[in-house]
Amino acid sequence: MPNVANRNFSPRLSAGFDALFCTLGLGLGPADLRGARLARAVHLDALPDAALRQMGIARDDIPRIVFRDLFDI
Repeated sequence: MPNVANRNFSPRLSAGFDALFCTLGLGLGPADLRGARLARAVHLDALPDAALRQMGIARDDIPRIVFRDLFDI
């Protein structure tokens, strides 16, 4: 996977992270994301809807999916 440090991700994905962290009450946001989690989120966000459906993932669930091992969500 290419380095995502300088890669912009979609406004929709950014809004999804904002909504997730607001729901959890945490002071985190997309600027705080680093490494593998951001890379995974960008990768999933770049997939077509059909591929996400095959994986059983809704596009709006990407933020929750990449952080589900850290939070009980």
